[in-house]
Amino acid sequence: MRTNLKVFRIRHQMSQEEMSAKIGCTRATYAAVENGARNGKPSFWKSLQEAFRLPDQDMWQMMKND
Repeated sequence: MRTNLKVFRIRHQMSQEEMSAKIGCTRATYAAVENGARNGKPSFWKSLQEAFRLPDQDMWQMMKND
C-alpha cells in the first residue's frame, strides 16, 4: 500500500473517484496504484504532480510502496 498517497488523498478530502477524475485516470487505476497492486505509469505520477503542484521530493515520498 502507498500510505503516503492515501493520506494525501484523505487530507484533500477526496474520494478515489474524485482524485482519479482530477488527474485523468479511472478509479480502478487510481485504486490499484494507491493499494500497491500497480506501480503507476510515469504519466500517472506526472498528472498527480501537476494537478497539485507538488515538489519532486513530495512526489518521491508518495511513490514509495510501503
